[in-house]
Amino acid sequence: MIDNWNLLLAFLADQPATSSEEPNQTAPLLILAGNGLPVLVDHAADLLRNKQIAHLFLVGGVGHATPVLRKNFADQGFLFAETLSESEMYRCYLKEKYHFSDAQLLVESHSTNSGENAQFALDKLQKMQLSPQKVLLMNDPILQRRTRATFEKVWGNTAVEFENYVPIVPQLERWHEEEPNAVMTFKQPELDNQWPLNYFKSLVLGEIARLHDDEHGYGPKGKGYLNHVEVPKEIWTAYQEILTQTNWQFCRT
Repeated sequence: MIDNWNLLLAFLADQPATSSEEPNQTAPLLILAGNGLPVLVDHAADLLRNKQIAHLFLVGGVGHATPVLRKNFADQGFLFAETLSESEMYRCYLKEKYHFSDAQLLVESHSTNSGENAQFALDKLQKMQLSPQKVLLMNDPILQRRTRATFEKVWGNTAVEFENYVPIVPQLERWHEEEPNAVMTFKQPELDNQWPLNYFKSLVLGEIARLHDDEHGYGPKGKGYLNHVEVPKEIWTAYQEILTQTNWQFCRT
């Protein structure tokens, strides 16, 4: 079963083919969309410290990942008020740990889904009269493929070139679900315990359902939230096999 999950994870992460060969991606701006993984904030900070980007745009209000992010930050010793949005937690963390200035960080703290992430980010940049030609996109790798397809749809009337920035592609190493000793570990140990088990399942399976371009999905044949995404046959087969094994329990709509 792990092999099927890892197939889905690699597909969803949508890592550029050149990332491993050319890790020094550069752009005027990186947009980090709200998610539950503090480790991604550190990777984004590295780009800013190394001057690979001029500005880091933190985008995200309060959503399904907010309590996950707050807990993961707390586990690292960073305690944030429950009133803070995802992007506000990011900003506090970056200023406290890396001492970045307000001028280096842009913040949008009201969006609650991917479509709003894209639209509100565009609105803020236009209001600031900023028009970068290239933007790096970063999100929980489980959400990365849909994030790009959504931004490309919403920003369709601009000339912006989007490029995914995916420093980590999650790959499961061990999976044991029997309580009370349920275990889910990754080949990347920094990802261990970052997603509650059931949240992880619903996140992954829900993304495949959203990306599949039919009347139930988010593509042009469905809700029209994002550009068409081709889900390869092997990915759809792996998804169906997992659903069968889980009795369709974690199929998000």
